[in-house]
Amino acid sequence: MRKPAKNKWSKGEYKRAIIDQRKYLWEPEYVALLAKWAGFKQGQTVVDVGCGLGYLGTLYWPFFGRGGKYCGVDVSTKLATQAKKLSLHWAKGGKTEFKTGDAYKLPYPDNYADVVMCQTLLIHLSDAQKAINEMFRILKPGGVVLCKEPDNLSMSLQHTITSLPELPLEDELFFQKVAFISNKGNAALGLGYYNAAPRVPLWLKEAGFKKIDARINSYLMLGIPPYETEKQKYAIEYRQKLQKLYDTPNEKRKDNYEFKKIFFAGGGNRSDYVKYMKLKRKYKPRNDLYKQQVKDGTAYWFCSSQFFAIKGSKPK
Repeated sequence: MRKPAKNKWSKGEYKRAIIDQRKYLWEPEYVALLAKWAGFKQGQTVVDVGCGLGYLGTLYWPFFGRGGKYCGVDVSTKLATQAKKLSLHWAKGGKTEFKTGDAYKLPYPDNYADVVMCQTLLIHLSDAQKAINEMFRILKPGGVVLCKEPDNLSMSLQHTITSLPELPLEDELFFQKVAFISNKGNAALGLGYYNAAPRVPLWLKEAGFKKIDARINSYLMLGIPPYETEKQKYAIEYRQKLQKLYDTPNEKRKDNYEFKKIFFAGGGNRSDYVKYMKLKRKYKPRNDLYKQQVKDGTAYWFCSSQFFAIKGSKPK
């Protein structure tokens, strides 16, 4: 697993951005359905692997927290400490604990938890199977694992309908080729898979889980003038925040450096790398056009999130 020092999302504007990102990711009505589907019950012991700031705890506490126990584990001591402070506001009627720990060696004994859950953890791991095997180990017989992971590769391959002019087909297909190469590069460098979600059921099966099932997120990325819903207003604000973060010269240099490593690790060649960088510069003005469309109230977008909830049961 990556060291905490490399986790830029645990501080400053990055931390605020990732908190904002989760604001509408799982809608309350759908969380209630997933809680029933996964079998949450009051009084359970639940371990959240890669807990971050305890986001999954805030979502599912109402369904297990009365007399229950939430155990947050994160590789970052800083995040675990912050999560503990935040839990004072939402964890009522039960117990919580937060530990610094490795997903490959969880700090709990065999057959400990009723539920083990994670979100956007497996997508970053070089050996997700090893982490899932650990989740299986600490679950009680009959216990349930709940993994929430995205398929970012499929997201990048969507033909999203927006108010921006469509790209020429050749360029559209080339960007998809780059997405495939980058996915392979991430895996080759031990940075995980962009398309982790479709792999999770196979990882669960390999670990010994049964009754494996999956649900897709109900979240839809929709923006239509005059942006009357809070979700649409948030989507505009969130994109503006991220754009501001990534538009700094230092971030651009880091992003270009990281992309180059990933691209060539995935089998990309020099000519395609040069072509990609040229196209990236060519289409940069589209960001300014989007900003103007938002200002004019003419921006429009529609696409699905490709985020999944996958569960499995440990045999009794």
